[in-house]
Amino acid sequence: MAKKAAAKKKTAKKQAAAARKEPYTSQRLEAVVDRLREQASKLQALARAMEEDGIEEVVVDGHAMLLRGLNQIDNFSDNASRAVREARFAKKGI
Repeated sequence: MAKKAAAKKKTAKKQAAAARKEPYTSQRLEAVVDRLREQASKLQALARAMEEDGIEEVVVDGHAMLLRGLNQIDNFSDNASRAVREARFAKKGI
């Protein structure tokens, strides 16, 4: 019985890992970049408004979420870079 439970657990982990992975085309990545640019523009506009209005600082809710999101973007970028590198090697037959 223990072997069956362990096998089911491994299969569930593999399925969960596969569900986290998705194919990306260059167009899909460009759409992500466009969204990031829009978000960066909004943040830049807020910073500019604070500067122009002489506002030194504001307290913003969600700071931890922002940091986690930025870290997730870094992780995604690293994973995508690795995937592109592996695809290049596979294409060249190395």
